Amino acid sequence: MARETTDATMAKLSVIVVSDYAAGEEKSWEDLRRALRAWAEQEGPPVEEFILVESARLEGRVPDDVSGIIPNMKVLYVDAESSYELKNRAAEMATGDWLAIVDADCIPGRTWLRVLRAALAEHPDAAAVSARTLYPGRSRMERILGLLSRSYLDPGRAGLTRFISGNAAAFRRDIYRRHPLPAGLGAFASRIQSEAFLRDGARLWFEPGLVVVHDFEGWPMEWDIRRNHGYSTIITRLRDARLPYARLIRAGAAAIPLIVAGKTFDSVRACLRCYRQYHVRWYEVPLALALTVVTHVAEIPGMLAAYRGHGMVETQYR
Repeated sequence: MARETTDATMAKLSVIVVSDYAAGEEKSWEDLRRALRAWAEQEGPPVEEFILVESARLEGRVPDDVSGIIPNMKVLYVDAESSYELKNRAAEMATGDWLAIVDADCIPGRTWLRVLRAALAEHPDAAAVSARTLYPGRSRMERILGLLSRSYLDPGRAGLTRFISGNAAAFRRDIYRRHPLPAGLGAFASRIQSEAFLRDGARLWFEPGLVVVHDFEGWPMEWDIRRNHGYSTIITRLRDARLPYARLIRAGAAAIPLIVAGKTFDSVRACLRCYRQYHVRWYEVPLALALTVVTHVAEIPGMLAAYRGHGMVETQYR
C-alpha cells in the first residue's frame, strides 16, 4: 500500500476545462475568465498540464486575455461541438495519468488541487474521484435549488459512490479512455459512463472537500437543467438496457408518472441526507421537499421529447 500511495502522489495530473453552457457567447467567456483565475490561484504546485478545449468553429474568437491567464495553458481546437465530444477528445490528447475534467462555469476553491492530490494518494485504487457542487447561495431559493439539483450525486460524506459528477471530477486516464462519455445523447447522459466503470470493477470515490461553485442564472436555467435531466433519464435507458430501471422506462411514456414519483422519492431522501452540506436551514427543508415535486414535473417535457425521438431543443447546453 505504501508503494501504491507513493505512486499516486507522483502521478501526473492534467486539468481539462470545457465550456458546456452558452458556448461562444459573452457569458461563456466571462465564466471562463473567472474559472481560470481561480485555477491560477490554486495552493501548492501547479499541475503538469492544463488544457482548454474548444470547438474548431470558435478558433480565433477566444479573447486574448483569456488565453493568458494560465501560464503554458494549451488551447486545443478540435472538430467537435458537444461538451462530451470535447471532453473525450481532450482525454485522448492529454498526457496525465489522472484527468481532472471541470466545466468552465464551475469555480474551484483555492485548495481544490491540494485536496484532489490528497484524495488520490489516500485512495490509490479509485478509478474516479467526484466533487461536490454548490450554487453561490445568494438567496434562499438558490441554496434550495442547488440542493435539489446537485445532492442526488452526493452520499453526504466521503466514501464510495455509484455516480460521477458530470461537471467536476477526476479520472484515471486509461479507464476514461476505455469508457468515454456517450456522445449524441445530450449533456446529462454521464450515467452510462459511471455504470460502465462499475461493470468494469472500478471503484468510484466521492470527496466532499473537493468543492466547486456552479454558476446559477435563476429559474430559466433550472428549467433548462430539468428538461435535460428528463431527456437523459429516458434516452440513456433506451440506448443502454443495462442501466437501472431501464425495463420500466422501456415500457413507454405511460411509465412517466412512476418515473416522476420515483425520482421525487429519491430527491426527498437526498434533501434529508444533505441539506446541511448545501447550507439549507432546517426550517427551509419543508419548502425544499415541496419543490422536489415541481422540479421533477418540470422534467416531463424532456422525457416526452426522448420518447418521441426528438433531440433537445431550446437549450443552452451542448
